[in-house]
Amino acid sequence: MMVTMSGSLAGFLEYYVNVRLLNLVLSLSYVLVIALSYFVESLAALIAVSLIMGTLGGQINVCNVARLSEWNPRKSGAANGIMGFFMGISGFVGSVLCTSVINPHNAKPEDIDGVSIFTDETVVGNIRNIWLAWAGATFIMFLPGIFILRPPTTDEVCKQADLLAGDSMESVELLPRPKIQGPNFSIKQLFSQPRFYVLYLIIMILSLVLLTSTELYKFIAIDTIKDDAFLNIVGAAGSIANAFGRITWGLILDKIGTRATYTLAFMIQGPLTISLHYSKVLRWGYLANLCIVSFCAGIFTCIAPACIELFGSRDISLKYALTLSAESFGCVMFFLLQLGEPMFGELIFLVVMGVPSIIASLLALFCFRSPKEISYDVMN
Repeated sequence: MMVTMSGSLAGFLEYYVNVRLLNLVLSLSYVLVIALSYFVESLAALIAVSLIMGTLGGQINVCNVARLSEWNPRKSGAANGIMGFFMGISGFVGSVLCTSVINPHNAKPEDIDGVSIFTDETVVGNIRNIWLAWAGATFIMFLPGIFILRPPTTDEVCKQADLLAGDSMESVELLPRPKIQGPNFSIKQLFSQPRFYVLYLIIMILSLVLLTSTELYKFIAIDTIKDDAFLNIVGAAGSIANAFGRITWGLILDKIGTRATYTLAFMIQGPLTISLHYSKVLRWGYLANLCIVSFCAGIFTCIAPACIELFGSRDISLKYALTLSAESFGCVMFFLLQLGEPMFGELIFLVVMGVPSIIASLLALFCFRSPKEISYDVMN
C-alpha cells in the first residue's frame, strides 16, 4: 500500500520537479535508508524503516515506468513487461540469496513468549551485515539510471518509433503511410473521460486478486496440503509465473491492444481464483492453479501502456500515478474483506475475490475501444 501511495506522489512530483534531480534524490535516499538499517535494533524502528523503503521504492518505480513509456511509446507494453519481469525475478532470486547468506545452516527460530525469534549468533550477525551488502549492490545498480534517466525529446521519440517499426531512412514509399492518431488528453480532460474511472475500478479489482495469490496462498491450502515446504515451493513458483506474466502480457498488449488483453487476462483469472478452493485437494493441481492466477496478475505492468493507449502519453507520469493510486484503495478493500473471511468462509471469500475479475473483463470488453481516427502525412 505504501508503494502504490508513494508511487502516486512521485507522479505528482515529476509534474513539477526536474526528473533527473528527483531520481537522484530518491535513489540516494533509498540507498541511505538501507545502509542505516544496519543500526536498527528494535521492531518499531524496523517497521518504520520498511515503510520508508516502501515509500521511496514506489516513487522510484513510477519514475522508471514513466520514462520507459515515454521512450518506447509504440512498445510500451514490452518495455514495462521486461522491467516488471526483472523486478519479479530479482525479488525471488534476492530472497533465496539472502536466506542462503543469512541462515546457511538452516537454524530454527525459538519460541519466546509466543513469538518465533532467531537467537543463533550467525543468523543475527548476518542479518546486520546483509543491509550493508544490499545498500552497496543497490547503489551500483542505481548508478547508471541516476545519470541517464531523462525524458526524451520529440525527435528522439520519433526516431525510436521508426527503429521499432523497422523503418529505414533510405526507404521510398509511393503513398504516405497511414498513422493512427490516438487520444492525447490533458490531466483536466482525463477526469472527464468515463474510461478513466473504468480503468481505475479495474486496477482496484486487480489488486484484490494479486493480494489473494501472494498473501493467502498458504492459508487457503494449509488445512488440506499440510506441507509447509511444498507450500513454499508453491509461493516461489507463483512468483516466477508472475514475473513471466508481466513480460508476456506486455508483449500481448502491444500486439492486440488494451481492450483484448485486459478482457482475456481478467476472464481467465476470475474463475481460477474461485477454483483455488477446489484445487487444493490435489497439491500439484493447486500449484498449477496458483501459477496461472499469478501469471494473469502480471498484467499489472500494463497499467502505464493502457494509460498511453486510452489517454495519450502527454503527462504520462501524472496519469500513471493517478491510476496506480487505485491499488491503494484495493489494498484497503482486501483488508476489510479479509476481516469477514472467518464469518463467511473461504469459498465465499474467494468468490468475492474472483467474481469482480469477471466483471472487470466485461468492462474492458465494452468500454476500452481503440481509436479509429486515421490521418495521412501529405508530402509536398
